[in-house]
Amino acid sequence: MNVKKSKIDATAEVPAEAVEFAQKSVDQVQVAFEKATDVAEKATEVAQDNVKVLEAVASAYKSGVVDFQKKAMEFTQKNMEQAFAFSRKLFSTKEFGEVVSLQQNFVKDQAEALKTQAAELNEIAVRLSNETAKPLQNSLTKSFRDFSKSFAA
Repeated sequence: MNVKKSKIDATAEVPAEAVEFAQKSVDQVQVAFEKATDVAEKATEVAQDNVKVLEAVASAYKSGVVDFQKKAMEFTQKNMEQAFAFSRKLFSTKEFGEVVSLQQNFVKDQAEALKTQAAELNEIAVRLSNETAKPLQNSLTKSFRDFSKSFAA
């Protein structure tokens, strides 16, 4: 008896509403899958862009740090040369008044040099900061623009 009942069920027609509902469901799943694929592709593009941005930041940072280090070494060498020159002059003095005058001039010159050197190092540091931040700023601007376009569409 079960065999006959299953044959009857197999030949029964599916209502049109059920077929239509099933087709709409399949269509909706396909659209959702396509959207998920698009999102995954865009996420991959964003990840690749982020790698490029990080590489640009690292390159700018490396270049700036090298410039900063070179300038600091240049200043160190200059300051040491001035200290040695001062020491030579100091040891060649004969009078105490000359020692005091020499010391005052050296301190005044070194203070002025330090002020100039600090300004130059600050300039390099600011440039380094700006050059390092520029790729990040450009990336964020692009991301927000792309993000707003995706919502507008």
